[in-house]
Amino acid sequence: MKTLILCVDRDDDIGAKAHLAGPFIGREANFEAGTALALADPEDPDSNTVLSAVSMYDELSRRGMDVQIATIVGSQNVGIESDTILSQQLEKVIEVVKADRAILVSNGAEDEYFYPVISSRIKIDSVRRVFIKQTPTVEGVYYILLKTLRDKKMRRKLFAPISAILMVYGFFLMFSDVLNLTRTGNPGYISDIAPGLITFVIGVYLIWYAYDLGDALKKGSATVWRAIRSGSQMLPFAIVSAVMVILGILYAASTVITARGVPPQILLLLFVSSFLWIGIFAAFVLEVGRFTNIYIGTREISWSSITAGLMFLAIGLIIQGAIDSIKLIYHLVPVNTALIVVEIIAGVLTAMFGGLLNVAVHGSKGVEGVAKQDDARDAPDAGTQVLK
Repeated sequence: MKTLILCVDRDDDIGAKAHLAGPFIGREANFEAGTALALADPEDPDSNTVLSAVSMYDELSRRGMDVQIATIVGSQNVGIESDTILSQQLEKVIEVVKADRAILVSNGAEDEYFYPVISSRIKIDSVRRVFIKQTPTVEGVYYILLKTLRDKKMRRKLFAPISAILMVYGFFLMFSDVLNLTRTGNPGYISDIAPGLITFVIGVYLIWYAYDLGDALKKGSATVWRAIRSGSQMLPFAIVSAVMVILGILYAASTVITARGVPPQILLLLFVSSFLWIGIFAAFVLEVGRFTNIYIGTREISWSSITAGLMFLAIGLIIQGAIDSIKLIYHLVPVNTALIVVEIIAGVLTAMFGGLLNVAVHGSKGVEGVAKQDDARDAPDAGTQVLK
């Protein structure tokens, strides 16, 4: 009876940091992967997990048990993509090792999300969790907190909802005071704006920090510069789209400012209603630019751009229907009920058509991809490391 000691690296830290391709089968391959990850990032817990599995393999081998060790890795895009890769590697490992049962080694809950999939393929005897020992001092806790905040995934999970709450709360806190200052010009409203503005700025800073928007801005500017130098056909469309968005915001803001004696929630409705179709058309222009750039460069039709255009139209129709419904309910302006029904039904049908088009296009490509995978499955797998 053969037992498999299995490690799961769901977010592929081994591949991202040590630049090694899994799965890793055998003691030497796992020892090499764990050591390489420890050298690349000594503080990554996955290296301790792999080396702990190697230690368990040595211990069980000394007892005379028939054991083998393997590590499967997923992808940085944790979710369906990483779990699909893990499933493929798991089947490869089971096929090579031919084990009857498994012992799972883990360092946290994220990797254990995949354990139900493993239990559907092979019988699990035991699960061992590896805990990293830390210094029980205030400095140690502070250091651990800083390391946690440097982790991109943890930052997004922690700060994204907090920043959203702060931004929304700060916006509505200063909304009416900004309108009063704009209409009356009374400087006394400036002090009333301060609490909401501070709250909003803190929310913006947290979302900036959580998603590394500074790095994204640098990469975006570098991409724009490369597009300028290469003569990309999409650049003029992107500029027109950006100008339209700015003009749409200014037009919607002027509509709100000129409204008199209207409650704040209705002012927000006016802003969205004034900006909606300008924003939708700006998105259309951007997708036309993407479609044109791809067609000129490759002579291929960008079905994703067509699908995106349909989805933008569907979103616009549905939101317009919702806005008209609110206007009808609150008796703001006379609205034809039949028009509301037509807008919502047209939006839903357009979205369904876009979804079916997307499935049809990607489905045909998926069939070709499966055929290629079947052909590649018959060839030797260079990415699998098998060392005994």
